[in-house]
Amino acid sequence: MKANRLERKGFKKTILAAVVVIGASTLLFQGFIHAVTASEFKKTETIPTSYANYTTTSSQATQNSLPGGYKKANYTVKAIGSQKLTSKDMTKEDAAEIGAQALWEIFGQSMEGQVIEMGYQKPIDALPRSKWYADVHINDKLSYYFTVDSVTGEIFCINRKRWFDEKAPDFDEALNKNPQEYVAVAKKLAEKYNVVHSPVKSVEYQAQGNGPNNDPNMGIQIMGENGEIANMYLSRKDKALIEITYNSEMKYIQEYGAKLMQEHPALKTNQTKDLKSPQAATILAAFHD
Repeated sequence: MKANRLERKGFKKTILAAVVVIGASTLLFQGFIHAVTASEFKKTETIPTSYANYTTTSSQATQNSLPGGYKKANYTVKAIGSQKLTSKDMTKEDAAEIGAQALWEIFGQSMEGQVIEMGYQKPIDALPRSKWYADVHINDKLSYYFTVDSVTGEIFCINRKRWFDEKAPDFDEALNKNPQEYVAVAKKLAEKYNVVHSPVKSVEYQAQGNGPNNDPNMGIQIMGENGEIANMYLSRKDKALIEITYNSEMKYIQEYGAKLMQEHPALKTNQTKDLKSPQAATILAAFHD
């Protein structure tokens, strides 16, 4: 279950200091946003859902056409936690189908006979829009995760878990010095899946990490000519796509990060500029367990 998965990370808001010391990178701060959800979700106080800056042209909203070759699969949708929806929220079944289509399009994964566990999260400070989050089990093994705006159907984030027995290094110094092969792959994937909904303006290597599943990753930030940004993770084993976090979530991550930096100026004073380091890899690995 999602709540248990987050609680196993053992992160609270106190991790903020470590993140900011690493440099307030949106890539690393993204992990903090996911981790802090566990403590935020337990609170009864919520904030109004905000769509002031939402436009259908700058988001991956509910698809009007099915991905090529896609046929609706026969899968099971289960509920996680308390689900007190509003009249504007879509059902967990509708949100699950949006995710199923994305899993097919991006990872080629059919959901036939599989299980999607859906949880509902009300707006919090870090993400002032309600969302559905999903743990996707393939043959009884947690294999994918995605989040969907519960009102618009926009996908915020999608990723997959691959499991390897052999321990992989948290940091590759040679790759750190020359990441261009991975950057080139990321650009092609960003263009293929239109992750910033415009031509790609820039692709920048951000950091490295690993996790207990021993699938070491590289974080890469994509910027579009329209100003959108997205984060992508590629596996350092084989350059396979592991995760995409889209512009809407990235926007809120940046805004919330800036707010926290203003509230804690001492942290900003102590931050380091080097995100591409073994220290950064350690924190990134912790976020991606």
